[in-house]
Amino acid sequence: MMNIETLVKIVETQLQETSNMKEKTNDFINRVVHLYTLQLMKSGNIPLDFINDIVFDIEADTIEIFRKKTYGFLTLEEYRLHKFRQKNDN
Repeated sequence: MMNIETLVKIVETQLQETSNMKEKTNDFINRVVHLYTLQLMKSGNIPLDFINDIVFDIEADTIEIFRKKTYGFLTLEEYRLHKFRQKNDN
């Protein structure tokens, strides 16, 4: 049902989204969970009786992936500034 590789790709793609550099971690996590949940719903993979449990699990997985990807940085903004500063240098 849940495909961790797909979730990892969504996290990686969203980490590269630098249009809102001040985005808070909680907002980032919620956005990724929302995107992945929508994708699962479109493919008919979410039994509605278990939606809350599934969203909780997706959130836990997203947080774990986020922490691994941003290890060594205190904030999402710091991570993005470090990783993508060459894109923002004028």
